[in-house]
Amino acid sequence: MLFSGLNSFAQLDLTTLIDKCSPAIFKITTYDASGNEYAVGTGFFISASGTGLSNYHVFQGASKAKIKTSDNKTYLVENVLGWSKESDLFKFTVKNELNETFPYLKMNAVSPKQGEKIFIIGNPLGLEKSVADGIVSSVRADDKMGETIQITAPISHGNSGSPLMNMNGEALGVVTYYLENGQNLNFAVSVKNLNILDPINAYKFPVEDGQENVVSYNNSNNNSNTTTTTTSSDIYSGSKVTFCESVDDAGNPVTVASVFNIESGGGNVTVYVDNGSTQMQTTGLIVDIYKKGSSDKYDQFIETKNFTIKSTLVATYFDYFFASAGDYVVHVYNSEEKWINDGYITIKNKSGLNIDYNDPSSTFYYIDAKVNFCTELDNLNSCSNSGDEFNISKSGSYVYVRVGQDKALKTSGITLDIYKKKGGDYDDFVETKTYTINPDKSAFYIEYTFYNAGDYKFKFYSDSSVWIQDGTVTIKYK
Repeated sequence: MLFSGLNSFAQLDLTTLIDKCSPAIFKITTYDASGNEYAVGTGFFISASGTGLSNYHVFQGASKAKIKTSDNKTYLVENVLGWSKESDLFKFTVKNELNETFPYLKMNAVSPKQGEKIFIIGNPLGLEKSVADGIVSSVRADDKMGETIQITAPISHGNSGSPLMNMNGEALGVVTYYLENGQNLNFAVSVKNLNILDPINAYKFPVEDGQENVVSYNNSNNNSNTTTTTTSSDIYSGSKVTFCESVDDAGNPVTVASVFNIESGGGNVTVYVDNGSTQMQTTGLIVDIYKKGSSDKYDQFIETKNFTIKSTLVATYFDYFFASAGDYVVHVYNSEEKWINDGYITIKNKSGLNIDYNDPSSTFYYIDAKVNFCTELDNLNSCSNSGDEFNISKSGSYVYVRVGQDKALKTSGITLDIYKKKGGDYDDFVETKTYTINPDKSAFYIEYTFYNAGDYKFKFYSDSSVWIQDGTVTIKYK
């Protein structure tokens, strides 16, 4: 196995990474109804059972598709598991008659930092197993596509569907398009957009017209704590996913709830998967866990877990360790990646805990930190005219942004993520900035130049990625 779903490599040199990652990446060839070659692209395995990921446009309009792996084996694309035309993502399985185990890439849904080194392996212009490297230029939020990652690594036709990888060999995104008249304007869609794929119950490829209207699925971006089911003909139509404190001797859940309190170091909750009176007809469960992010969507991928069960069971359960407070969705699939159902849970920290407010590796260290905006600083470099609304000229104007507290910040670096409000949320990514500071100082400030009016959020993190504080400001034209 190339990568397990739970482990990652320390950063390796590019040559070593290419050797380790290449077996999980394959060439895709699609064909029209007459058997003529239709399109060529790239894809990669994201599970050992043969689940693949690529671009929607690689498969669009095709009547047949096959893949060729790095060891020159070919497999037919058999089932469609989900797609998003807007995000240009396509999830599928290959025909695996010999029940082979495939090397696969671990996915990392954490947004990469500007300047982070990346590389891709693909088949540009039919040249198999070509490698290109570069850095992340920017990360942007798009209303239709979701999160996109701009990179300097060159891409061209045939690279579509290639994994965008970091220097740990983790897939950050799927290469999707480039601007022909722009230099280094190349883009990938983030793997966190997998959370918005329409969950399809293993349609045969190609999907026939109208099939996408057959399945009624749960929208994982809502805020409900209830679940919905697929069509009545599906064996999981009566399924539900609930959460409980334990299971009794008869196998029944005890103290079912949607909100649980855990210790500061994390805690276990029992996840109960009930299929009513119908046998589950699977020997395993694949579970994807996502956490709700700042945009009020379940877009923070946590991990994928695999569990072995008896196929004759009508219900099963497992314990899951939640490491931190937050709102989570748990997607449950059978061993063939057929969607069973989702469950929603809220995790809270128990009150009265012995929290160490003097540990800078904890966000509680910065509980009293404040972010201020102003246009004037006094002789102590404190804001003398703090406000939350400022007027700028059409050519742009700077505003001081100050972060401070009553004790040393205890970090030698600051990472600043800036977002602009779009609709009702601050989900339009602007840029990431990094700064070197004196860790013994209790405050620092920057001059930030605004060129456009709007509502902005500034999110500050320490050099160990611990959240310090947010600040919001409204910018208007004079």
